[in-house]
Amino acid sequence: GDLPPNERGGKLDRAIAAFDPAAAAAHKLAAWFAAHHLVFDPTIALYELRLPSAEVAKVEPGLAKLAPPLVAAYSGRGPSPDDDATRRRVDKGLAVIGLLHKAGVAIVAGTDQAVPGHSLHRELELYVKAGFTPLEAIQAATLVPARALKKDRELGTVEAGKRADFILVDGDPLADISALRQVRVVVTGGKAYDPAKLWRSVGFTP
Repeated sequence: GDLPPNERGGKLDRAIAAFDPAAAAAHKLAAWFAAHHLVFDPTIALYELRLPSAEVAKVEPGLAKLAPPLVAAYSGRGPSPDDDATRRRVDKGLAVIGLLHKAGVAIVAGTDQAVPGHSLHRELELYVKAGFTPLEAIQAATLVPARALKKDRELGTVEAGKRADFILVDGDPLADISALRQVRVVVTGGKAYDPAKLWRSVGFTP
């Protein structure tokens, strides 16, 4: 708490570097989390945004579609001495997410303050990179959070008697999770919407 920010960052980097997700102690801790029904929201896509803009743009096409007021916040980030540490944090984060998932810990997909409307897709892509099947990644954004909130009788899956909120995509996300980005129809409240019109209504490029 009393350390200056740069030393706090260095201390955190050293702790992350020292943590071994393959160690017996890490597996024991993950099993404890699972046994106690803890739920984790990693927001790993948020950490990736700390990398240079040109590097992030290769994996996050949403950066090219931002509304004008948001462009400045997400552009112009060039290389930094901290980039290698950020890459290590992301890689270690993916290893930890994979460890927790294999142990049966509930992982729910969130983004915190990331690229609106896009970073959830990146979060799921990263879960697949961490070892989830595409279906498991999709469930982390649908059924798993519904169960965690005890709302799975009305949310989380497309079934008779549940709220009919869903998207139609162009492609098969069970074969390629990135197909979730190709949204063609949004259905909510019994009405179908053209996502391109929704994007334009808030100043984004479809």
